[in-house]
Amino acid sequence: MNLLNKIGLSPYIMQNRGCLIIRINSKNLFLFVKEKIDNIFFEDRDFLIGFISGFIDSDGFVAKGDIVISNINKQLLEKIHVLCNQLGIYSKIWKQNVKCRGKLFIIWRLRIGTNFKYEKHYSQKIIRIYGGAAAHHSE
Repeated sequence: MNLLNKIGLSPYIMQNRGCLIIRINSKNLFLFVKEKIDNIFFEDRDFLIGFISGFIDSDGFVAKGDIVISNINKQLLEKIHVLCNQLGIYSKIWKQNVKCRGKLFIIWRLRIGTNFKYEKHYSQKIIRIYGGAAAHHSE
């Protein structure tokens, strides 16, 4: 929080189901991360697993038999889909129409194969659902 405040991002903390969530509303941060994602050459398997783990924990839903990332940015999910393919992990993108406050929105979803849980991942959501020892191989 201190670091984020120092760089002027004004984060705030939310609590949901026993988890603390740091929320930042910043278009500049979004554009910075988007540029970095567009220009990073992903080769390191551990980095890719960590990168995908972060998206699962931030924009994902995990239940027995389900690992799904939701986002309004189809291009972002397409990039994660390519990364999953590069890792040999099944993934599939689909579109869903969602009604909220009387307005219709399009949400993109990316289903990731549950074999991801056997990777050396860092997703707290997967650890919570599938168990720490079986899902996360610590060093």
